[in-house]
Formats: sequence, structure tokens, C-alpha cells
Amino acid sequence: MERTVFVTEPVHPDALALLRDEGFTVIGPDMPMQPADALLVRTCGVSAQDVAQYQMISKHGVGVDNIAMSAAALAGVTVMNTPGANAAAVAEQTILLMLALARNLDGQRSVAPGQAASQVLGLEGRRLLIVGFGATGKRVAALAKALGMNVTIHSRDLKEARHLGYPVAPDLGKALPFADVVSLHCPLTAQTQNLFAAEAFAQMPVGALLVNCARGGLVDEAALIDALNAGHLGGAGLDVTVTEPLPMDDPLRRTPNVILTPHAATLSAGAFRRMGMMAAQNILDYFAGRAKAEYVLLPKEL
Repeated sequence: MERTVFVTEPVHPDALALLRDEGFTVIGPDMPMQPADALLVRTCGVSAQDVAQYQMISKHGVGVDNIAMSAAALAGVTVMNTPGANAAAVAEQTILLMLALARNLDGQRSVAPGQAASQVLGLEGRRLLIVGFGATGKRVAALAKALGMNVTIHSRDLKEARHLGYPVAPDLGKALPFADVVSLHCPLTAQTQNLFAAEAFAQMPVGALLVNCARGGLVDEAALIDALNAGHLGGAGLDVTVTEPLPMDDPLRRTPNVILTPHAATLSAGAFRRMGMMAAQNILDYFAGRAKAEYVLLPKEL
């Protein structure tokens, strides 16, 4: 039986070739969303009206906040993702933003010939609080530790962090006053929406840095702008924002000490191919009746 896959956005050509080699017809991405047996989606929004058009949805990445999950559950649609596929790439981007902020990269670039450069804080010896300890959080922790940072973990489940020997912080509010740098690596859910807002920023030390390579909705951007303009926070590195792409007139673009990258953390050549291949393989496995449980988000019993 010939099956169809609608692809919302460009993915690695090897992923499309894998699907076609297995007899699937690939539709998209340069057309309006339409019914198919499966949907392969990156960041495009999949509404409650959209989900019922597919037997299964394969997410190219980890976060599924762009998919109407409740509607998918009600419609009996299987949703799978690709955990770990982009962890190394996102961890690299996270450390890149930390270094750029801590070493005042913009300031160093503007130093005129013959002018003395200003001293920077750097990362060695600074206290890093990682919020979320999935595949990416683990890689960031290891890289930061290698740079000489003092790493503490806050996560829903702290068993693995303890097993790996990291100090843990069960209470986020109590940990924030001791964090020179905070890096976000948790999913966007109803519980984590605006997790970092005015109260959280007020608890962080003066001059602290915030890095977000997870989901824009974790941060109350108006509160972040206020904290930066007031000089309470020392800087923010954001690969993700609430609205993407970020409008050119967005106030974040005019806020001091903000480094913005365009949701590019996952786009290393290796990670992009790996996510595409895993997303395509999830489709093949689902229709072959061998879906890997660790990649299935809905239904829970599959």
C-alpha cells in the first residue's frame, strides 16, 4: 500500500530519500498543509484542526509545543520525536552564547587600534545553574565543567544528576540567588510557561547572565527587557523567542546586552541530518509496527 508523507519545512535530502526508497510519496514543503498518512514537521504550527489529517506526526526535533497535543491525543494520532539528535549542536550554541556574553565579545570587537581592552569576567569559576537535565543539559554540564565552571542542576528528576556527581537544586527559587549564569534546557509546558519572569530575575544576582536555547515561552520577554534595562541582569543570549522569526521592530532587538541568534542551535550539518533521518525512520517504524517506545509521546501505551 502506497503511503504519503507531508513535509512542512525543508529537511535533509537523505531523510527524504530514505522515505522514497521505502515506497513513500513525499509531499511538500512548498505548499499549504494537506492530508497525508504522516506529517513530518519542524517548527511549523500544527493546529487542532490539522492533527486529524494524519495517522502519525513525526517531529523533527524534541519540543512539541508547536503541535496541538491534546487534540492529537483525542484524535488518536501518534506523535513521535527525535530526542538526543540535536543535543551536541544545541550544547555548542549554548556555550557559544555564554562565552560571548561573559567575555563581552561585542565590546572587544569595538575596541579601536591602540585602545586598551576592558577586563572581562569570563566563565572560569562562575556558578552555572542548568534548568533541565535531558540530553542537551547533560552535554552543557560536561562542557561547562571542562571550562572550570561550578555546575548545579535543577530538574524534575534529579537522580541522574546526583549519580553523575553534580550538586542539585530541588528548589529553583532557592538556587537562583547563587547562579552567575542560568541556562535553560527544559520543555515548554503549562507548568514552565514564563518560568523566568520578574520574580525569578529579581532573585538572580546583579550582573547574572541568562541563556535560552530551549523554547522562547520559558521567558517573559517584557520582564527580561526590564531586568536588562535596569542593569540587574548582565546579559542574555537567546536562540529562541516567543515570536519566531523575531520582528525587526521587536524591543528585544533594542535592549542592551542581548545576543540573538535565529533558532539556529540545531542547524549544524550533523544535527540537521541526524534529526531528519530519525524523523523519517520514526515514520517507517510506525507503519511497520515497530515504533520505538522511547520516541513515542502519544499515545502513551503504544
